[in-house]
This record gives sequence, C-alpha cells and structure tokens, in this order.
Amino acid sequence: MHHIYEYHVAPHGSDLGQGNAGQPFLTIGQAQLAVREGIAGGMTSDVTVYIHGGLYQMESTLRFDERDSGRDGYRVHYRNAPGEKPVLVGGIRLDGWEKHDDYIWKTKLESNRGFQTLYADGARVKKARFPATGYFLTDEVEEGRSAEGIRFRAGDIPEELELQDAQVFVWPGEGEWNWFSETKAVKAMDQNTRTLTFETPATWGIGHGSRYYVQGSLAFLRNPGQFHLDEENGVVYYRPSNDNEVPARQEVIAPTLTRLIELIGSDRDRPVRNLVLEGLTLECTNSDRDYAMMDGNAEKEQHRQAMIYVDHASEIGISGCSITQSGTSGIYLDRHANHIAIDGNLIEHVGYNGIYASGYAAGEGEFTEAAASYTNKGHVITNNRISHGGELIGHGSGILLYQSGDNEISHNLISHMPRYGISIKGLRFGAMPDSLYGIPVTWDNHYDFLHTKNNLIAYNDISHVMLDSQDGGMIEAWGPGRGNAIHGNRLHHSGIHFSFGFGIYLDDAADDFTVTNNILHDLYSTGEGKLWMTIFSKGIGNRIRNNLLVNNPQAISGIGTQEMVGDANKHVIAESNVIYNSGQYLYYFVNWADDRFTAADRNLFWREGEPCKVAGEITPLTPQGEDALERNEYTWEQWRLLLDRKYDGESMVADPLFVDAESGDYRMRANSPAYALGWLDIDFDRIGPRP
Repeated sequence: MHHIYEYHVAPHGSDLGQGNAGQPFLTIGQAQLAVREGIAGGMTSDVTVYIHGGLYQMESTLRFDERDSGRDGYRVHYRNAPGEKPVLVGGIRLDGWEKHDDYIWKTKLESNRGFQTLYADGARVKKARFPATGYFLTDEVEEGRSAEGIRFRAGDIPEELELQDAQVFVWPGEGEWNWFSETKAVKAMDQNTRTLTFETPATWGIGHGSRYYVQGSLAFLRNPGQFHLDEENGVVYYRPSNDNEVPARQEVIAPTLTRLIELIGSDRDRPVRNLVLEGLTLECTNSDRDYAMMDGNAEKEQHRQAMIYVDHASEIGISGCSITQSGTSGIYLDRHANHIAIDGNLIEHVGYNGIYASGYAAGEGEFTEAAASYTNKGHVITNNRISHGGELIGHGSGILLYQSGDNEISHNLISHMPRYGISIKGLRFGAMPDSLYGIPVTWDNHYDFLHTKNNLIAYNDISHVMLDSQDGGMIEAWGPGRGNAIHGNRLHHSGIHFSFGFGIYLDDAADDFTVTNNILHDLYSTGEGKLWMTIFSKGIGNRIRNNLLVNNPQAISGIGTQEMVGDANKHVIAESNVIYNSGQYLYYFVNWADDRFTAADRNLFWREGEPCKVAGEITPLTPQGEDALERNEYTWEQWRLLLDRKYDGESMVADPLFVDAESGDYRMRANSPAYALGWLDIDFDRIGPRP
C-alpha cells in the first residue's frame, strides 16, 4: 500500500485537490479524512498535516476521535506550515454597519444567533453594563428569598431597563464570600420593591452587600468598547473603543462556537491518542448565556467548555499554539483525559480558566470503587504563558486542577487573573457524604476518593492575581489529596484589593504539602484589602521549608495557621525560612492547639531591626497587647519558652544580607547568617518559561 506522510491545507486550496503542497486541500476536515484512510492501513512513520497561513472561519467544531489516533508507535501532527500563521476563528465577521447615533453603530444579523461576547481586531468587546466599571452593592433582601434575585439600593437601577436581554453578574454569598461569580438572566423587575428576580435561583443566597452589575440593555451602551445584542430583533449595537473608529474598517467577529477543537474518543476503551496540535492560532469563541457555579462540587456540563476540549484521550500534545479571545476556558482536560502534554502555548484573554483539568467529583460517575474513578492524571503543563483570565467568569484562574493528580505544572508564566494563579481542589473530609460509590466514608479511607494528589507545582512565575476576589491566594489548595509539592515558584507583585487574602494558601483540609524554595516578594494590600499571611497553612502535616519571604511589608505575618470547620490543623513544620520585611509577626495563630506545630526552627526574621513577635490566640501565653486583627501579641521570648522551649531555639533575628535588595537581587552574600541556619540557595534562573 502507498503511504502518504504529508498533507497540506490552505485558504486558496480545494477539497477536490490532492492535498499536497502544490494542490492543498481547502479544509482541515478534508485532510482529516485522508489521514484517517491512511491510518486505517497501518502506519510506518509519523503523519503531518501542514496548515498554511491565513484565516479559517470554522463553521463547526473540528472533532478528532479514535479514528484520528496515531498507531504502530507513530503520531499524527496537525501543525502550522513552517513560518506561517494559520488562524482558526470560531465565529463570523459582521458587516453592513450603519450609524445608530453619534457613537454607536448597528447591523442586522443574517440569522438570530445569540452570543455573549464580541471581538474587534483581536480584542474582546464586552456587553454594555451598568455601572460601566466597578460594582453596585445589594440591599437587604426578604429572609428566605435571597437566592431568587437581588434587591437593589434606591437610585441604582434606572427605570428604562429593558428586560428581555438583561442579566445580573453577581458574587453570591451574603456579601461576605467573593469566591465564585454567577451570571443570571433577569425575569422581572419591580421598582417599588427594588427587586430584580432571576429566571432560575442563584446557587447560594445573595443577601446584603454582595457585589453586582447589570448588563444586556441598550440603555447601558454609554462607554466605548462595549456592545448590545437585541436578540429578539437580531440587531447588534456596537460602540468601538475609539469613537473615531469605523466598524467597517475593523474585523468584528461574532462567535458562533463554544469549542473550536474537540479531542474525544468514543469511550474509555477507545480513546483518541498519539495526536499533536502544534503552532495553531485559535481565536474567538462563545460562552453560555448564564453561568452558575459548581453544582455538588462539580462543574456543570454546559460550562465544561474551552477552545480545545479533551476527554477520553491519552498521549496528546498541544504545543506552540496561541489560544486567545475565548468565551470560556483555553484548554479543558475533562474526566477521562490523561497524559496530555501542554507545552509552550500562549493562552490569554479567556472567559474562564487558562487550563482546567477536571476529573470526576467524589461520588460522581458509574464506579464501584474509588480507584477506578481516578481517570484524570499524568499531565505535563509546562512553559506556557497564561494571562488575562476570568474575563467573563469572575473566579477564573491561570491553571485549575480539580480531582486531577500526578501532574507536573512547571515553568509557566501566569498573570492577571481575578482569582488564583494556580488552584488545586478536591473535597474536604467534613463536606463528604456518609458514603461514596456505596462505600462508607471514614477518616481512614477518605483520601482514596481525593485525586488531586502527587502534583508538582514548580518553577512557575505568578504575578498580578487575586485582582477581583477575596479569601484566596496566588497558589491555593482546598480539600485535595496527599503528596502535593509547591517548589521553587516566584510569586510577586500582586495585591489584595478588598477583604483579605494570602500568598500561598493551603486552605481547609489541604494536607501533606511540601512547600519549599519559593520566593514571595512585593505582595501588598490596597484599597479596602488586606494581605494577611504570606504563607497560610490549614491542614495536617504541611512542611514549609527554605522559603524566601521578602518585601511584603503590609502582610500581617510571614506564616499563619488556623483550624476551622472541623478539619484538623496540626503537625505543621516551619523550618529554615527567611522572612524579611514580610509581616509584623513571624507567626500568626488564629487559634491554638499544642499539636499545631510539630517543629519550627532555624528561621531568620528581619523587619528593619524591630523585635520579632508572634500573634493571634496562643492560649497558654499571657497577651502583651492587641494585634492587627484584634487578637493578641506575644513576645519572642514568650514564644521560645512555650512547651518546654520546643520552638525556634536556633532561629535568629538578623539581616539576611542580600546582594542588592533595592534592585531585587535576593541572592545571599557569602557571610549571610542564613547559611548557618541551613539555608539552601534558590535557583532563580530556573523560574519561569525556559528558552
């Protein structure tokens, strides 16, 4: 049989051609059919489909399944032709613009397609919203009805609100918890009671003081760079970001697809595998009209979307791609995805998460044992540049691992996220049901159901996150499995903008973490926000060693702990950390137990020569004053005498003697006292994307 190992696709091609360099195909789908035919007869070499430069308007999602898998030890590559830039666009260009008023243009859609975001010349255009920036706060609501809608404050919502397309973007949680946002369609408005009622209830009560804005009314189209879609009449109204701009001279894209590429095998026994996507540019996808947060701790089906969606897949490569202007996430590795390599991609301006790996929630799926539900694992996510996430869903993060383990997350550059840089989540023991998969849940077996385990989070560079939420951190964990390591990361230049937050945040039931050789610097508080503890450890058995906390002067403490919601916080180790101008206190204990710290020693503290103190509620000690959170301060001498001189006998209050702290050179001089305490140099050159 004659094998062809190379096919070509080009915007000037023809699907009646041969698919070679001289007669390329017009569509990727035609090349895919040719490749499938060749694969079926066996492979003796890799097969490559070269996609030449130009614009490919995708009328439907490009779907790969097990028929597209490489076999016989070979792989199938879909990649850009060398030196060329193929752009796959998940929408249609809008034209036929005419003036609506001085600044607003309009055009009639050929078909009444709904879309939730718009793109102009490669930049997102958001829905017209009110207020144009920032948030309103909700008023008191009738008891028992706080999930049905919101009550707005007098004078906030204008009477001319058009209801047919209106939505509320809101952070539910009684004004206190800004953890997850929702976007809810409005069913009715009553100006007399000042209420907006949703079509479906919010997941949580909203109550008093919750942040929200309203979108989806032509009356709100007052600011540049926004649009309004009148779905009933199929008319788009658009105000360019520059009032001198003419939309006819722009490339204005209305997204029609929520996924550009799918890699989905038929089932777990027939995965798509040995397939590589390289050097492709993917742009402009849609999102669902409404967004509701996780249901029973699992993402709802309609929100499991991304530019590239992967399930029932193994040994897949995604490298050197540009994934921008997504209505949802950049890449979604769903339940039965394993051993996916995501390397060297640019992922930016996405509606939700940059990369989302999401296995089965505890108890979800048709399993009879916990081990069988561990299906999402073994990914290598490295060298990616991920920025500007959460543009449509407020809790968007750079990388989110949920019930996904044995992954390497390394050398990524992550910035500009409304919530976390990297988040690893599962389900804490205290929130588990009595049984899962028919198996009674006990403390002794509960880790069996937690699959966010054995992850290595290493050498990532994270900045400018936690931009629009609270009670979170730059790297965060909640209820994951065991054996996770956070090593050699640089967390810097990030603020807490309201309420409170942290640098590294081991939240409820984050157990058995190794946190080593990280540098956290130039973190700050701003506005009404407060940077609490630079490293905060709940959970059991976490080891915090050889971390450098430097120039975070507004932090309350370097290291903090807390036990709450019935999940234990004990056996923490804090050793050989250097805490330089990073908190009023070395440690902060929101509450205390004698088994909280297994060991704490050989730490170095320096705050411009001030005495070292600890704070919070250390019940055996006599308070020496009130701390910044209205608990208690204790002296260094008191702390070191506690529990028969158990802690910090060798720790020092001394200047660590950096090479040049003023210019950000945090290497230690040869005579630094840190070395006598066992300090091991951090390899700063390894952090961030490699060349």
